[in-house]
Amino acid sequence: MDPLAVTTITFGLKVLQEIGFFGSLVFSPVLLLLSEQNSVRSKIFNKVDLRKRSKIEGFHSENDMNLVNSTFTATWRYPYRNVHHHMEFKTESGKVKHVKYVTANKTLSDELVANNLGFRIAEDDVFTVLKIPLNQPALRLVIFLPKPEYSLAKSITKLDATRIGNLFKEFTVYNVHFKIPCFEMSSTLDTSTLMRLKNPKFHKLRFDWRQPSEKYLEQDEDFHEPFVKRIPDRTPFHFVANRPFFYTVFNHRLPILIGIYTGTRS
Repeated sequence: MDPLAVTTITFGLKVLQEIGFFGSLVFSPVLLLLSEQNSVRSKIFNKVDLRKRSKIEGFHSENDMNLVNSTFTATWRYPYRNVHHHMEFKTESGKVKHVKYVTANKTLSDELVANNLGFRIAEDDVFTVLKIPLNQPALRLVIFLPKPEYSLAKSITKLDATRIGNLFKEFTVYNVHFKIPCFEMSSTLDTSTLMRLKNPKFHKLRFDWRQPSEKYLEQDEDFHEPFVKRIPDRTPFHFVANRPFFYTVFNHRLPILIGIYTGTRS
């Protein structure tokens, strides 16, 4: 990973540890870094070449985002099935809640695997990770699901830029049969306290996601390109996010959003 990605990931994980794991939340490490006007920001940006520095500084304007009040909507590249009934979700305290889930379109998943497209999985001894393509080619929604024996608080001590980089190298297309809570998130962080700024500031961010229109696949040139077909492995990989997890929206390997979902909406 390049220095900008490593620095932003490291910073974002430290913010998570500082906040704690008392409920669901979302924030943008990029916008927090851009708000930092003291030597910390200068020290970070001095290590980044001008092209990448310009990219990160233009992020907030390109996406019409600012520190104080922003919304980011992630549109999935491939449709999922809506599930209207509630399924069980086990919180950190062991309490069982019932939340709305979305599940995989299994017919589409078979087609995607045959074309070496679609959802990718990586895992190690701590996390099972699902990478979800979004409609913008560089964007991915990535869910880090701790193994059952790890709590959020314990698993984050194992998560760093090196581990994330290694997991990214291991991503492989699978016939993923996922079950994921359908959630939207809105958080407000007191950045003056969190980042020890002299002037009072707050970071308010709303995150939601949706699936593409029904006509999207007809317009998706990648899906219809003549790939060399392989025999699809239809053995399902079951990814069931029925316990708290981390999630991130990556622009290439730069984390533009980081959040946790604990079974609550905020």
